[in-house]
Amino acid sequence: MKSTKKENNSVAEIQYLKDYPQYLPIIAYWNYREWHVGKLPLDEIIVRYQKRMQIAAIPTTLIAIEDTMPVGSVSLKYDDLPARPNLNPWLASLIVSADYRGKGIGGALVKAAETTAVTAGVKRLYLFTHTANALYEGAGWSLLEVVETNAAEISMSESIYYKDLQ
Repeated sequence: MKSTKKENNSVAEIQYLKDYPQYLPIIAYWNYREWHVGKLPLDEIIVRYQKRMQIAAIPTTLIAIEDTMPVGSVSLKYDDLPARPNLNPWLASLIVSADYRGKGIGGALVKAAETTAVTAGVKRLYLFTHTANALYEGAGWSLLEVVETNAAEISMSESIYYKDLQ
């Protein structure tokens, strides 16, 4: 796929998870730990990532690799926000390992996901966040709306963004 130069002049490669299936358990565990503890079993998250083992199609997952280890990932998928079933497809599950944050890897993953979406014929992509508004706004995403969601008995506001790709 492509690489991104980082501040320390090392290179994080952006690749498809399909090409590195040995990293699926790590990526699934990060996703589980970040968003699904107490909601879904880890085995279910692994099955979801197995379904994203595609190249230039949706669903798919891209990973950032440095020194032969994954340091981040992002997915393209359908039906990510139950409150908005009419909006598809979604950029989802962006995560960068804590030691690698602030080095441009998240932005590189987003850009690679956008490029993959274009290759798959997507004209508009959506995402939602309650923590990374500045990242997405800086990458040219536009706020569509703010919705209240209720996950695990906790209500929170999620910002839905979109980006026209073609």
